[in-house]
Amino acid sequence: MAPGTSGPPSGVALFAWVKQELLDSIGRGEFSPDEPFITQREIVERFGVSTTTAIRALNELVADGVVVRRRGRGTFVAQRPAARGPAAPGPSRVAYVSPDRRAGMHDSELLAALSVEAAALGYELTVAHTRSASHEAEVLRTVSAGGARAVVFFAHDRSGAAGVIEELRREGLVVVLVDRYLPGLPTDAVLFDDFAVGHDVTVAMLDRGHRSTGVLWSEIDVTSVRDRLAGHRRALRERGLAELPERSALRPFAYLEAPARQRRLRALLESDDPPTALLFGNAPTLAVAVSDLLAMDVDLPGSMELASMDQSVPEVVSPLSVVSARLPTRELGRQAARLVDERLRGAGGPARHVVLCAEVQVAAPGRNTLVVSGSDDAGHRVRASSGTGGATEASGQRA
Repeated sequence: MAPGTSGPPSGVALFAWVKQELLDSIGRGEFSPDEPFITQREIVERFGVSTTTAIRALNELVADGVVVRRRGRGTFVAQRPAARGPAAPGPSRVAYVSPDRRAGMHDSELLAALSVEAAALGYELTVAHTRSASHEAEVLRTVSAGGARAVVFFAHDRSGAAGVIEELRREGLVVVLVDRYLPGLPTDAVLFDDFAVGHDVTVAMLDRGHRSTGVLWSEIDVTSVRDRLAGHRRALRERGLAELPERSALRPFAYLEAPARQRRLRALLESDDPPTALLFGNAPTLAVAVSDLLAMDVDLPGSMELASMDQSVPEVVSPLSVVSARLPTRELGRQAARLVDERLRGAGGPARHVVLCAEVQVAAPGRNTLVVSGSDDAGHRVRASSGTGGATEASGQRA
């Protein structure tokens, strides 16, 4: 704090303390309506706070009608009729911040539940997207300065947001992570039991007779993926099977260009001991790999069963996989809203993780198996038998 300031009382956020100090100054007549109000820079110097805190305190005063901004002139104390009472407070604002490329089923289910639960608890929900890990800090500061009292945050792969989250939390912002957490920063989070997902999906495939599997990923540096890999490895050890790093290493696959992905698949499928099953870190990666297999000139080892550590269709096993994990994504959103509510209502105590269990779904034997049904000079066909006993086929030209 700057000299001459005592700082906020215990439990009071910095922006709220600055706002109250400014209200007291206005009440004492230090600022008149015909003179410019204290500036953002002057607030930083006077109270020894960050620019983000200064902006938020000013924005709160503007939102409350205490001060007004006049284009080209600056900020002034508002003229208030003597008989006017205080304005009724509006709902507190909560922001959901997530990567803008997450427009699939997982994110829409999470957001739908979060929105409904936040409204039921009396909060206004706003949504902001981040273009990349480097864009996260800017977006988090923007939603905080815009008046959000809490953020539900879905981090990017290789997120670098820990520093700004720590800064904003010191200034009073409530932050709850969803789907993954930041290992170096204790925060509230709502998560899936991803270790169990990786373990149980692998066990289900081993129970189907597969002893040689390969695993392909999309994101590689988030806790959800690392926990799934740890669970996969535990399942192999429990069965006395060797862990082969070249079969499961955390290397990007889904975001590679098609030629690079197809080279990776070819190396797996044409090795001396080819896998009889492929496991995928998530359903979109599985779908990308199937598209690549359709476009490739490669002989599958008889038949190939696929498994996903989540699923794109909420209620049923995907026709492309024999095993998939049904993640309680809507419950993720609901629990995140409830945890935000607890913190905004003053619940103390250390940061905690709410961990949700997934349900592993398994297709009947002989269903959803990927096989090469024919091959000639013109192309080949890949067939996936459906969960209802029928079969679907797709043609792919040789690469």
